[in-house]
Amino acid sequence: MGTSNGGIAIKIDTTKIDLLKVAKDIFGNEFEKTENYCDSRNSDCAYIGKTKELLIIVNSNLTNKFFEKQTTESIQNILAYFSNPNFVFAFEEYDSGGTYSYSLIYNGLVKRQFRSITYETQIDFGELEPIELKWKNAEVTKEDLGGGEFQLIYKDPTNDELCSEQGLPQMILQELMKEKLGFISWDMHKFLIEQGHFKKISATDLEQVKVSDVSTRESDKKPWWKLW
Repeated sequence: MGTSNGGIAIKIDTTKIDLLKVAKDIFGNEFEKTENYCDSRNSDCAYIGKTKELLIIVNSNLTNKFFEKQTTESIQNILAYFSNPNFVFAFEEYDSGGTYSYSLIYNGLVKRQFRSITYETQIDFGELEPIELKWKNAEVTKEDLGGGEFQLIYKDPTNDELCSEQGLPQMILQELMKEKLGFISWDMHKFLIEQGHFKKISATDLEQVKVSDVSTRESDKKPWWKLW
């Protein structure tokens, strides 16, 4: 089973960050924390976590906004909500669809944006990061796949690791995540000091929650004959 998520990592002091408040402010007051897994590819689900200096919000719809333009016009409200952070890293990693993307925003400016969908480059904007330049300038050989087919193989000059041309977007994404965030999609949860799934609750569900809360409060009341 492969990786399948899209999210944004915001560099801020998270000391006073309340994850539920973030969920409600960004996605709507109907969002509540759930103890069950909720697929963040759906618009009514989000996964939110934090380290001491990073807030990570995983939701495909939100992440998509970071790839709509090469400016921050469509995400100004989000940046303003977090007091215009110095650094934001948006990422997509969907193994099943061959989608690997990253958008790096420094001081409110989109410096680098790359998006590969079904292993085809859709967006390639801005100044390449050093990690990208390393692979761009790497030694390249051709591997014979048989039947007249070949694929390009890149060799990492720092450790001699090999990577196919098709695998480069994922390789670069993961190396950028390690450098900028300290983790990749697979092991993100190990580095979070707080995390949770948040789900949009329907009107019916909200009514059931209210009834349940009332019942709980009533059951907690002591009978009239109990004085201790």
